[in-house]
Amino acid sequence: MRALPLRLLLLWLAACGPALDPAVGRVQQPLPSTTLVISQVFGAGGAIGTPSPPPYRTDFVELHNTSGATVALGNTTVQYASALGTNWLVADFDPGASVPAGGYHLIAFSSGMSTRGAPLPTPDTVNPLIDLARSDFKLAVVDGVAPLSASCPLATAEAARVIDFVGAGTANCFEAAGGAADAGAPAPSVTTGLVRRAEGCLDTDVNALDFEATTPVARNSASPAVFCFPDGGSSGTPDAGSVPGDAGLDAGPAPFDAGFDAGAMTPVDAGRPDAGLPPPDAGAVVPDAGPSSDAGSPPDAGTAPPLNARSGCRCSSVDASTFLLALGVVALARRRR
Repeated sequence: MRALPLRLLLLWLAACGPALDPAVGRVQQPLPSTTLVISQVFGAGGAIGTPSPPPYRTDFVELHNTSGATVALGNTTVQYASALGTNWLVADFDPGASVPAGGYHLIAFSSGMSTRGAPLPTPDTVNPLIDLARSDFKLAVVDGVAPLSASCPLATAEAARVIDFVGAGTANCFEAAGGAADAGAPAPSVTTGLVRRAEGCLDTDVNALDFEATTPVARNSASPAVFCFPDGGSSGTPDAGSVPGDAGLDAGPAPFDAGFDAGAMTPVDAGRPDAGLPPPDAGAVVPDAGPSSDAGSPPDAGTAPPLNARSGCRCSSVDASTFLLALGVVALARRRR
């Protein structure tokens, strides 16, 4: 008898606990950026002379919109420079181009051997004149079409135009924490690309932490959106520099009853007000012993209250009162024993 009230309490919590809206898409934990970020870079398209073929035959840069609104690309450019260079090559977009909330935008650059590597998914933008380096380079997403001029624009007034920046390998400019041991993003290779962690969401303003050199999987505007904030990306501080606790995970905690058929769950009083409990007068005389006013036909007999994914509780007021009455009966029975 001692464990029975606790079991009833746990059962009531399971049936009446908070209900969570199912996620519309994969949702990441809160992250700093609320703008465009560079989510993937691959510069060994169609490379030859290596034991293993490259994953793609075309160089590419992938952008991810981490915000909760469509971002227009008409006045935005992607600019590329060598690891130590000051000559920034500019790739622009069609005037009407945009990236929806949580979406990706694939930019195809120079192609190598047409038989080395797989073709890209349909690019959203094509600029075959820029040949990306394999492992050591600088890339920036820039507000405006004028080319950058400094070897490290992050250290000059040009930083005000930079939306996102990555320096890889031996690059002399990269986002970092400001310590003596700072380094850029890891250098990719013929068979690996530079991939931003957490499906393009992680942005701590430290390239070495945000990126890994691994097999790229190019995404374009037709790919499923990935939202970087629980509310869909509409709040947050750009470049806040904080690392989420579970960065790199695809989703947050599962809702309380994830994996269960909501319609199959039997609440405490569904058709059987006293299911699992002794009848009110079993072994003890209680104040209301005798016929019950609703005996044989409880108000919700045989009808389970429906689950509502948007409500805060999954039990009706009748369920809660019935549970509390049953709990009081059990307590009284224990006292009489």
